[in-house]
Amino acid sequence: MSGGGMVIVGEVITMDPARPRVRAVAIVDGVVVVTGTVAEARRAVPAGSPEVSVAGTVIPGFVDSHVHLLWAGRRAARVSLTGAVSIAEVQRRLRAHADAHPGAGWIEADDDLDPWDLAESRLPTAAELEDAVPGRGVLLDRRGHDALVSTTALRHAGITATTPDPVGGRIARDAHGDATGLLVEHPAVALVRAVVPPPSDADRRAWIEAGQRALLAHGISTAMDPAVAVPELAAYADAARAGALRLRVVAMPLGSESIDFAGLDRAAADCGLETADPRMLRRGPTKLFLDGGGSLGTALLSTPWPGSDGYHGNQTLSRDVLLAHCRDAARAGRGAGVHAVGDAAIDLVLDVLAEVDAETPIAALGFHLIHAYLGPGAAAMRRAGHLGVRVSAHPALQWDFGAGLIDRLGEERAAAANPLRSWLDAGVEVGGGSDGPGPPMAPLHGMWQARTRRIRGRDTPLGPDQAISAMEALALFTTGAARITSGPDTGVHGSDRQGSDRQGNGVHRSGRQSSGRQSSGRLRPGDVADLALLDGDPLAAEPDALRNIRVTATIVGGTVAFGDLGGAAAPPAMTRDFGREAPGLQ
Repeated sequence: MSGGGMVIVGEVITMDPARPRVRAVAIVDGVVVVTGTVAEARRAVPAGSPEVSVAGTVIPGFVDSHVHLLWAGRRAARVSLTGAVSIAEVQRRLRAHADAHPGAGWIEADDDLDPWDLAESRLPTAAELEDAVPGRGVLLDRRGHDALVSTTALRHAGITATTPDPVGGRIARDAHGDATGLLVEHPAVALVRAVVPPPSDADRRAWIEAGQRALLAHGISTAMDPAVAVPELAAYADAARAGALRLRVVAMPLGSESIDFAGLDRAAADCGLETADPRMLRRGPTKLFLDGGGSLGTALLSTPWPGSDGYHGNQTLSRDVLLAHCRDAARAGRGAGVHAVGDAAIDLVLDVLAEVDAETPIAALGFHLIHAYLGPGAAAMRRAGHLGVRVSAHPALQWDFGAGLIDRLGEERAAAANPLRSWLDAGVEVGGGSDGPGPPMAPLHGMWQARTRRIRGRDTPLGPDQAISAMEALALFTTGAARITSGPDTGVHGSDRQGSDRQGNGVHRSGRQSSGRQSSGRLRPGDVADLALLDGDPLAAEPDALRNIRVTATIVGGTVAFGDLGGAAAPPAMTRDFGREAPGLQ
């Protein structure tokens, strides 16, 4: 982190109710020491400290409570299928990649396509992927849940007509019982993943560095990376020890039916995750997948999916394992973030957390619902507020596949999805995220969508009654997201903590929480000097004008990590109409 002092002068939005707008910020040794007038700031720094005047608006650095940083870097090494409009085009792109990378190696891609994106109105089959690149294993990852694989991939994995569905997953089959190539949810995808050669340590390190470059270009100074597998925990620790992290990362270890909390504890200790560099890397809550996705038609619903012959969605994790993970996390003074999209999944999580809470109060331990966008009822919202369970919400997801939700569920149910207004009105703490890559990772895009409720491919809003205000949208990606990423007892101002009076009642503190400072999503004396410089005012701008505001610089701990203080070019990762992320930064 930078030493010495610095004064930044401009229109400063602090997100501090006591001094919401000021003219200057004084920074000493990477920490904000004064927010106020220019004279006050000058008096707070050592003599001779540089003073920088900026033409735009200064805000706290954006916080993303749910972005797959490592996956964002990994995208550049995979086939890009973004924007493909037919199965034939998917095949052409696979062939081109195979020609450019000859041999017998596996071909992977992040498949963020849906049937309605393709001229054939369906996904490619194993046979069609095989026709594109005969004899090579192909795995197209579908939003971190499902996968499409080729015939060769099925053969390598030993998947035949007699292979049983794994617990928590499903092998899609045709009328003859043969695998179609679609593997539903992690346990099914794992059958093929087991035979794909793992990436090298150097690969993972390169992905982390590429991913953070993309996020810094969007003004993000803190990112919580969910679903971090054990080898990836080690990669993050190595990057932190090498001083390669330029934004603050909160890594959420991925738990499952086969990896319990004790196993995650051992893995984190073995790689030195929490001691590598506590200023820049921390262990976050456990990540747990409970159900599928809305766009995938696999979220766990209380009523059957329309046209599904009674299918309620997928439950990836058993209730007993969910309870064990959450109970152990609470006893250790940690939390868990549970992927729960459908209303039945949300209710199940809250049932489990109420049971845990009766033994170990969970408020302020970092427990949160991830997504929680498909049909949560008023009773569920009240329960979440009572328990102190937060919500990590992702407006970019609704923008990305809102049209698909209309196709699957109808206009009325799709319009009620991602009910930000209702969550906030129920008194639940909500933090913003992108769930990128795939959906646009720019917080300014998320703010725009949260205010307009616009979706891809449609000019009219979807569910405008769930839109939120300009200040609420900015808070979503600053103070709200910081509340989710901060975790328990990690140095965020005590006045920021709701439900803190419930801490300490039987909770065992392991003493291993990070001692490093972290963002509160505000600019106040004592806060880390994480700032984003914009060429427009996100509070004064009309909603559609947010699409034209650029991030000119990102400062992390007083150090310029992206752009420059004189006005940088627009980040290359952002298209002007906030389309999907450009391939070069995926």
